[in-house]
Amino acid sequence: MRHLTLGIHYPKKEHIQDILDVAEKVNTVAKTCEGYVEAGSWLDEENNRIIMLSLWENAELAMEAAKKLRPIISEAPLSDWERKPSDNMLKLQKLV
Repeated sequence: MRHLTLGIHYPKKEHIQDILDVAEKVNTVAKTCEGYVEAGSWLDEENNRIIMLSLWENAELAMEAAKKLRPIISEAPLSDWERKPSDNMLKLQKLV
Protein backbone atom coordinates (compact mmCIF):
# COMPACT_ATOMS: atom_id res chain seq x y z
CA MET A 1 0.00 0.00 0.00
CA ARG A 2 1.32 3.45 -0.90
CA HIS A 3 2.47 5.75 1.89
CA LEU A 4 1.87 9.51 2.02
CA THR A 5 3.66 12.04 4.20
CA LEU A 6 2.36 15.57 4.55
CA GLY A 7 3.85 18.68 6.11
CA ILE A 8 2.27 22.09 6.49
CA HIS A 9 4.72 24.91 7.14
CA TYR A 10 3.91 28.42 8.32
CA PRO A 11 6.80 30.54 7.04
CA LYS A 12 7.64 34.05 8.00
CA LYS A 13 7.31 35.97 4.72
CA GLU A 14 11.04 36.64 4.48
CA HIS A 15 11.81 32.89 4.75
CA ILE A 16 9.42 31.40 2.20
CA GLN A 17 12.26 30.85 -0.28
CA ASP A 18 14.55 29.42 2.42
CA ILE A 19 11.98 26.75 3.24
CA LEU A 20 11.39 26.01 -0.45
CA ASP A 21 15.16 25.66 -0.97
CA VAL A 22 15.28 23.01 1.78
CA ALA A 23 12.30 21.26 0.19
CA GLU A 24 14.13 21.20 -3.13
CA LYS A 25 17.22 19.64 -1.53
CA VAL A 26 15.07 17.03 0.20
CA ASN A 27 13.24 16.23 -3.04
CA THR A 28 16.51 15.85 -4.95
CA VAL A 29 17.74 13.25 -2.46
CA ALA A 30 14.30 11.60 -2.18
CA LYS A 31 14.33 10.91 -5.92
CA THR A 32 17.38 8.69 -5.38
CA CYS A 33 15.66 6.59 -2.70
CA GLU A 34 14.02 3.27 -3.34
CA GLY A 35 10.24 3.48 -3.29
CA TYR A 36 9.99 7.17 -4.24
CA VAL A 37 6.86 7.89 -6.28
CA GLU A 38 6.44 11.67 -6.12
CA ALA A 39 7.04 14.68 -3.91
CA GLY A 40 6.37 18.36 -4.13
CA SER A 41 5.68 21.66 -2.44
CA TRP A 42 2.82 24.07 -2.95
CA LEU A 43 2.56 27.66 -1.78
CA ASP A 44 -0.84 28.60 -0.37
CA GLU A 45 -0.43 32.38 -0.65
CA GLU A 46 -3.88 33.17 0.70
CA ASN A 47 -3.08 31.45 4.01
CA ASN A 48 0.69 32.03 3.95
CA ARG A 49 1.66 28.40 4.26
CA ILE A 50 3.64 25.83 2.33
CA ILE A 51 2.16 22.38 1.80
CA MET A 52 4.70 19.60 1.24
CA LEU A 53 3.96 15.98 0.48
CA SER A 54 5.75 12.84 -0.53
CA LEU A 55 4.34 9.60 -1.86
CA TRP A 56 6.14 6.28 -1.46
CA GLU A 57 5.53 2.73 -2.63
CA ASN A 58 5.08 1.64 1.01
CA ALA A 59 5.69 2.73 4.60
CA GLU A 60 8.84 0.66 5.04
CA LEU A 61 10.60 2.31 2.11
CA ALA A 62 9.42 5.74 3.25
CA MET A 63 10.88 5.17 6.72
CA GLU A 64 14.15 3.94 5.19
CA ALA A 65 14.34 7.05 3.00
CA ALA A 66 13.68 9.22 6.05
CA LYS A 67 17.10 8.19 7.38
CA LYS A 68 18.62 10.16 4.49
CA LEU A 69 16.06 12.98 4.43
CA ARG A 70 15.71 13.92 8.10
CA PRO A 71 19.34 15.08 8.47
CA ILE A 72 18.82 17.56 5.62
CA ILE A 73 15.70 18.92 7.29
CA SER A 74 17.29 19.07 10.74
CA GLU A 75 20.08 21.32 9.42
CA ALA A 76 17.55 24.05 8.57
CA PRO A 77 16.68 26.54 11.33
CA LEU A 78 12.95 26.07 10.78
CA SER A 79 12.08 27.36 14.25
CA ASP A 80 13.57 30.71 13.19
CA TRP A 81 11.97 30.65 9.75
CA GLU A 82 8.40 29.80 10.76
CA ARG A 83 5.65 31.74 12.56
CA LYS A 84 4.64 28.57 14.37
CA PRO A 85 5.77 24.94 14.29
CA SER A 86 4.90 22.95 11.21
CA ASP A 87 2.25 20.25 11.20
CA ASN A 88 3.95 17.02 10.17
CA MET A 89 1.97 13.92 9.32
CA LEU A 90 4.32 11.03 8.74
CA LYS A 91 2.09 8.04 9.48
CA LEU A 92 -1.15 8.84 7.72
CA GLN A 93 -3.55 5.96 7.35
CA LYS A 94 -5.73 5.88 4.26
CA LEU A 95 -9.36 5.36 5.18
CA VAL A 96 -11.25 5.71 1.91
